[in-house]
Order: sequence, then C-alpha cells, then structure tokens
Amino acid sequence: MSVIESYGTMNKHLLVTAFSASVLLASGCTTMETTLAPVPEKVRMPIKPSLSERTYILEYQYAHQAPRVKSVQLPAHPITRGQSVVIESEQVALTERLRNRLVAILNDKQLTVISDRKQADYVLSINQLDISETESIEYQLANATVFGESDLAQQFTTKQCSNILGSVSMKLSHQSSQDVVWFAKSSIDTASFQRNPLRYKLVMSDHIENLEQVQQFVNTHNAPDAMQKRGAQPAPQAPQYIVRTKSSGLSKIAGACEQAEVSALVPDLHYYLSGILLEKINVN
Repeated sequence: MSVIESYGTMNKHLLVTAFSASVLLASGCTTMETTLAPVPEKVRMPIKPSLSERTYILEYQYAHQAPRVKSVQLPAHPITRGQSVVIESEQVALTERLRNRLVAILNDKQLTVISDRKQADYVLSINQLDISETESIEYQLANATVFGESDLAQQFTTKQCSNILGSVSMKLSHQSSQDVVWFAKSSIDTASFQRNPLRYKLVMSDHIENLEQVQQFVNTHNAPDAMQKRGAQPAPQAPQYIVRTKSSGLSKIAGACEQAEVSALVPDLHYYLSGILLEKINVN
C-alpha cells in the first residue's frame, strides 16, 4: 500500500469516529433532556377534619296542678264501721281493676262490700268517669345547660303535647231512705297527672357535605390527560371540606305527649281520682 492510500484510509477512520462521537453526544443530550423534563404536580387531597357525634338528653317540664276535689258529706245518716255497701256502676264502664280499688278502700274503712242491693246499708254509685280534650300543653325545656355554650337550646325551648281532662264523680246513698249522704267530684288533666318529666334524646352528628365533590375534583385533575395538559404549571388547590351538623330530631324516651300516648293515661287517671274521692268518706 502506498503512502497516499494509507493516508486516505486513516482519514476515513477519523471521519467515522467523529461521526459516531457526534451521534453519541446528540443521543446523550436527548436522554439528558428527557430525564430533566418536569413531572406534573398532582393535586393533593385535603386533610379530613375530625368529626364528632354528641348525644343530649332533654327534659321538659310543666307546672303541675293539684287535682280539683269537691267532697260533701251530710250528717243525716252517720256511716259506721261494719255497715255494708253495694257498688253500682250502670252509668259507666267500671273496670275490674278500678272496682277492686274501690273495694279495697272501703274495706280499709271497715265497710263490707256486698252484691245484694236490698241487703246493703248504702249504695255507692259511680256517676261519671269522663274525659274531655283540652288545649295542648306547652312543656318548657328544664335542662338547657346540657348544651353548654352552644345556642342549640334556642331551637328546643318548648314542646307542644296533647292534653286530656279526666273527671270522676260518685255519691253514697242511704239504702232504705234513698237519701244522699255523700257526693264528690274530682278532676285533673293528663299533663298534671304524669309527674315525671318528658325526656327526649337528641343526637347531633357532624358530616362532610362536599366529600364527593372534593374527591371528584382531585381525581379529575390527577387524571393522566389532565396532568399532561397541565405540564409544568402549578397544580390547582382542591376545595376545602365543608362540615355541617345534622340533627337526628327529638326521640322520646320517657313520658306521654302524642294523642295516643296521652289517651293511654286515662285509666290510671280515673283510678287515681277515684281513690282520692273515696278516701274522703268519713266513717265513725
């Protein structure tokens, strides 16, 4: 090989080497540029606030009235121990429970209850076991302090409830002369009759109102297409959670308020008034 040929071959090698180096350098720059490209920032999910549930027991009270009682005993025929009495209740529906109550009181007064009217010294007539609806009663919240510094008490200050007036009247007549020797009447309303306060349970629960909207916002802006479109721009800030308080409403746990509940008190109310009246009879 001549010197000229040898020189040409060496130049070719140098050109190939230079080209390869430039390709390598270009490839390296491309790789470096790809590595340094910024990764789009993701939208951060906001921190969930702490939620709580609070339970309150509310007591409602009413200014109870004493039963109204009128009892008159006439001296014409003194009632003495050992005499007999027959109980008549043709004008009313006398329950066995109430009848047993009357018998027990008369026996305590040492009067004998018999079934034969002709043989009895006296006749006890139950004239009325009446009821009548009255205006609804407004109970007042008695333990507003359970709410602490909260203004919730203003939302539950009163409670409207049904009310029924119950009355009982009876008389005692001398059998042989038919003279009335004692008569009495008593009445009381159901609100005054039930001495225990009304009790209600109230639950106040915190909840996140916009939970789904916040999750949807984050998922939408963190989708691959959205992140690619956003590129190096700052990620938008997710909306903050909105916390609301939800009331369970009042749930009664003691006492009578609704019409059906108040009506269910009537038998006990009549039982109570009958006992009061019969105790008024004076026996020598």
